[in-house]
Amino acid sequence: MKVLHFADVHIGIETYGKLDPATGLNTRLRDFVKSLAFVVDFAIEREVDLVLFVGDAYRSADPNPTHQRLFAEQVCRLSVAKIPTLLLAGNHDVPVAFGRASAIDIFGVLNVPHVVVVSKPELKVIETKSGVVQIACLPWPHRSMLLTRDEYRRLDENALNERIVSICAEQIEGWAEELDPQLPAILAAHVTAMEGKFSGSERTAVLGRDPLFLTSTLAHSAFDYVALGHLHKHQDLNPTGHPHVVYSGSIERVDFTEEHDTKGFCLVHLEKGNATYEFIRTPSRPFVTIDVSVPDDADDPTAVILSEIEKYDIQDAIVRVIYGISQEKASGLNLRRVQEALRPAHHVAYVMPRVAAQRRSTRVAELTETMGWQEAFDLYIQQHEELQPFAEELKAYARKLEEELKDER
Repeated sequence: MKVLHFADVHIGIETYGKLDPATGLNTRLRDFVKSLAFVVDFAIEREVDLVLFVGDAYRSADPNPTHQRLFAEQVCRLSVAKIPTLLLAGNHDVPVAFGRASAIDIFGVLNVPHVVVVSKPELKVIETKSGVVQIACLPWPHRSMLLTRDEYRRLDENALNERIVSICAEQIEGWAEELDPQLPAILAAHVTAMEGKFSGSERTAVLGRDPLFLTSTLAHSAFDYVALGHLHKHQDLNPTGHPHVVYSGSIERVDFTEEHDTKGFCLVHLEKGNATYEFIRTPSRPFVTIDVSVPDDADDPTAVILSEIEKYDIQDAIVRVIYGISQEKASGLNLRRVQEALRPAHHVAYVMPRVAAQRRSTRVAELTETMGWQEAFDLYIQQHEELQPFAEELKAYARKLEEELKDER
C-alpha cells in the first residue's frame, strides 16, 4: 500500500512576496500553492492508495475565500482521481474559541467524495484499492476543550498541558487495543514531540505553550507508521525502531529560519508489520543569506560586497544581505550598485549593516508603555529602515493579530 504523508501547507502566508499582475495574487501565495499542486500531481501520477494530510492547511483558522478556493481546488483533484484523502485538523485550522468549526470542516459538510475530515480524536477505517488501513487520528489537542470543564479551569498552563498529554496517551493506548491485528495501522497526529527539532519559524510560538509528547508515547508498537504534522523540519524521531515516527515537514519555506531546510513530503510503503518511506522534495522557493565583512583595508567596499554576491545563486531566490563595515568605510559604499546586483532575485528582503543593531539600542528607549500599539508600531518602523518597505503589510498583520486576541479573550 502506498500512502502519501504531508502536512503544514500554510496557504495564506505572503511574507516576502509581491503582487503578480497576471493573476492578482501574491507571489508567495502562488509559491505555497505550487508546492501543494506538486504534492497532488505526485499522488495522482504515482496512483497512491491513500493521501494523509496531517494538519495546518492555512495560515490561520479563518482563511479568506481566495485561500479556501486555492486549497479546495487541489483537494478536489484528489477527489476526482478517486484517491481516499484524510484531512486532519492542525493548530492553524482550529479556532481558539471552543465550539467553532475548523477551517477544513467544510469538506465534510459538503460530503466531498473520497475525502474524510477529522477534527476530533477518532479511529478511522479506510478502504483503499490495495486493502483496508486503520488510522488513529489525533488532531491538534486544543486546551480550550478542557477549559470548558470546571475541574480544569484553575490549572496553570503547565499543569493543563500535562493533563492534555496524559489524556492523549490514554487515547492512543485505547486505540492500540481496538485495532484489528490483521490490518495495517497508522497513528496520525498534529502534535509537538519533545525530542523534535524546530526549523525556527515555529519555535517562539511553540516553546512553553504546546503540550509536549515523548516519542515513546507516540511510537506505540501497535502502529506500523506514525505520521506527524506541526514541526516544519522533516525528521524521523525513531529511525531504527518500529514504528517510524516521522514529521514530513512543511512543503514550502516560511522565512529565513528555514533557509537550509529541505522541504517535501513522504511516500510511505505500508504493510502489516512493516513500513518504509522515502522523502520527496517539493519545488520550494530558495532563501539565501549573504553575510559579508568588508576589511578595513579594502579600497572599494562596494566591490567586496559585489564579489561576495557573485558566489551565490540568487536567481528567483528570496535574498538578504548583511554586511559588516566600519563607519569610516561606510561612506564609500554604493548601495545602488548592490541593489542592482541583486536584481535576479525574486525578492530582496533587506540589505543591512550589522552596526545598525548597535545604533538602534538607544533609539528604542523612545517607546513608552503609555503609547497605543499603532503609535508604538509606527515609531518602531521609523527606527528600522529595513522594515519601512513592508510597513503597510506589517500593520495589516498586526491588526489581524489584534482581532485574533480579541476573539480569544
